[in-house]
Amino acid sequence: MKTFKAVFTPDEDGAWNVTIPAVDGCITWGRSLTEARRNIREALAVSLDDPKRATIAAKATITEVRNLPAGVGSWLKKARDLRHRAEQLQAKLHAAQVMAAAELTREGKLSLRDAGEFLNLSPEGVRKVLEDAPPMKTRRLSGART
Repeated sequence: MKTFKAVFTPDEDGAWNVTIPAVDGCITWGRSLTEARRNIREALAVSLDDPKRATIAAKATITEVRNLPAGVGSWLKKARDLRHRAEQLQAKLHAAQVMAAAELTREGKLSLRDAGEFLNLSPEGVRKVLEDAPPMKTRRLSGART
């Protein structure tokens, strides 16, 4: 399986020009990244000087290099980092809501509606959160025989 480097460059109208520098004449464009990706594979198949070019193009790995305006790379990294942190915080929030909902409804005997008031969730939201709660521990009654 061959690997080709495709260079994606946005134009002033928002479309993408794409080339594979290692293959003479392999150039195309697309109105979106998705369309440009599809078109570069077709351009590769046409541009290869090999009888098996359609098969090579279909199975090839295409590594993308995107020429973006200066400075945008640091903003993209920041956005990815913040998204990752938000996902981590979302997971911690869910875990805290699960435990709080379990305590409120099981130990505190509150209704789903009242538990929702504390958690800023709808009664249905509390019910969904409780689906992830650990099972209730059964308590032995003092003096009970087993």
